[in-house]
Amino acid sequence: MDSSEYSLRLDKGIIPTKDTKIVLANTLKVPPLAIGTWQFGDTTFWGWTPDAVKDAKLAYDLACSNGLTFFDTAEVYGNGESEREIGSFRKEYSKEQQDEQTIATKFYPSEDRTQFPDVLLSALKDSLDRLGMVKADLYQIHAAIHPASIEVVANALADAVDAGLVKTVGVSNYGLEEIKTMHAALKKRGIQLASNQVSFSLIRTIPEKSGLIQLCHDLGVAVLAYSPIGMGLLTGKFGSKGPWPKARNRTFSALDPDQLEKLLDTVASLATKYDRPQSAIALNWIIAKGVIPLAGVRTPDHVKQNATALGFVLADEDIKALDQFAFEGSNNKEWQHG
Repeated sequence: MDSSEYSLRLDKGIIPTKDTKIVLANTLKVPPLAIGTWQFGDTTFWGWTPDAVKDAKLAYDLACSNGLTFFDTAEVYGNGESEREIGSFRKEYSKEQQDEQTIATKFYPSEDRTQFPDVLLSALKDSLDRLGMVKADLYQIHAAIHPASIEVVANALADAVDAGLVKTVGVSNYGLEEIKTMHAALKKRGIQLASNQVSFSLIRTIPEKSGLIQLCHDLGVAVLAYSPIGMGLLTGKFGSKGPWPKARNRTFSALDPDQLEKLLDTVASLATKYDRPQSAIALNWIIAKGVIPLAGVRTPDHVKQNATALGFVLADEDIKALDQFAFEGSNNKEWQHG
């Protein structure tokens, strides 16, 4: 690897830029900040309408022009609409430009999907059709909620690699023991587990506290963080006592208001110190923890704001100040195991 490439995470003190590359599974070279596209096509949580397509296209194009070429989607985002939109956007790019874009998507392992590997291979082919791709860059299991064993699912992922349908494979929301099992099962097939995508932010640090992040790195597995700005809470848009959007009220109201106020005050203070938006402080903190933040976008302004997380690195004392007031959060049996 050259001097601007790092395996799994950036080395301590390295300033993240769009040209800094993190290597997943010795295969994918991605920037240290990823773009989430759950918002594309989602009508229930994000209020997607046909009018939103223009802004989403502008956001996608701006991200690509700024070197933020790592996009994460899933078959369930907008019932496939997110994948369809990305596929439509990519049509305007040359083959060489498309090859510079890394597209990750996910298999939703609902309880009725039991016929592995056929059900996974079929779903992957459908995702590829919507994306307009012949081979995905990263295919992930959305959560460890599948009725089939991890070994069975691992073999299905391995079959997808062997069939030439995907370059690398990963998981999402997997806990400590689940990661060990999936990693070992794939290793038997000669495949390195590329990534584990978990909810990780200043309001949910359990992946670090539990040792999951360290375990993943020890196993050669990169960690991706979804909801890295706490579903908007860490941007300064909302106060420590609300009011909050109805869909997020349950999550936010469960946080201790005094601790939250101290956390938000610290984020705001550091935003002033570094002359950055508060979201940039939250995202840069994640990068400092050896994790790739996956920040969602709907508009070009969101891309611009996310990009301000690059070009600087938080000082050790500032990371400690944030750690002091960060929340641990919790796991649950239904979805979040890691």
